[in-house]
Amino acid sequence: MNSLDYKLKQSTFFSDAAKDRIKLNIVLIVLLYFILWMTGLFLGRVVYEGFSTFFINKLNVEKNLIESFRKILVCGVQILLFFIWVKFFEKREIRSLGFRADAPMKSYINGMVIGFLAICLITISLFSLKIITFIGVSQGFSLLSFIPIVVSWMIQSAAEEIAIRGWLIPKLGYRKTPITAILITSVVFGILHLFTKGVTLLSFSNLILSGAFFAMIAIYCNGIWTVMGLHFMWNLTLGNIFGFPVSGFSNYGESCVLFKNTPANFLNGGDFGPEGGFITTLVLLVGIFIIGIKLYKKYK
Repeated sequence: MNSLDYKLKQSTFFSDAAKDRIKLNIVLIVLLYFILWMTGLFLGRVVYEGFSTFFINKLNVEKNLIESFRKILVCGVQILLFFIWVKFFEKREIRSLGFRADAPMKSYINGMVIGFLAICLITISLFSLKIITFIGVSQGFSLLSFIPIVVSWMIQSAAEEIAIRGWLIPKLGYRKTPITAILITSVVFGILHLFTKGVTLLSFSNLILSGAFFAMIAIYCNGIWTVMGLHFMWNLTLGNIFGFPVSGFSNYGESCVLFKNTPANFLNGGDFGPEGGFITTLVLLVGIFIIGIKLYKKYK
């Protein structure tokens, strides 16, 4: 294991974190993460409120479109804050946040395919077990309204990946061990989504598992392009292609097709959405096993 940790730390994904001018222990690193994330959230909401006061409230804008703009502005500010911190305080390049890649677009698309297939597998499994009901194709679907939704999910997923997988994991992994970084950030990822509707012990466990799955993909790919694409398509497919709640949140705008969840169920996650069900647990465990084997073979 020590040999594996050593080899992992030699990758640019972890070695870039060593260029940080600010040296902190793991407790202070995690604390700093929450400070930066919550500060970005607060400033983002201030920016949105100002933008809303002067522009949105004076226009006849649909509620779903407003939500997309809100997410773009808030998450955009969070991304900007982490960029500013890395560039001007840690004195290192922005691309050291997991952006080094020979073919970033290809990596992003590969991630999108993984995210789409994972949610399709979960949905097909639930449908086959008659735990969800197919209602039909959305009659009010509009491609024009769908574009801001797509952009908002791209920005939202990028914000979380830049902060957790791009910034926090390399710093923790280089300071301690990559395994420690995976464990800590998986719990952090779960905590970020903890205070939502329908949260259960199983849904919280699934959030931790998804955090581990995403972390292992980022480490295996030596960057965050793939996992950004995965996270984006996971949320988009779940919330706006199949119309399920995303981590307990619903009403994210139009969806292509409509499914109806049965009441709270161990397999389908109830109000939290499929992410809180045991079917998702199985899919995540299989994903972790596969990427774990690939990671071991790559760095053994």
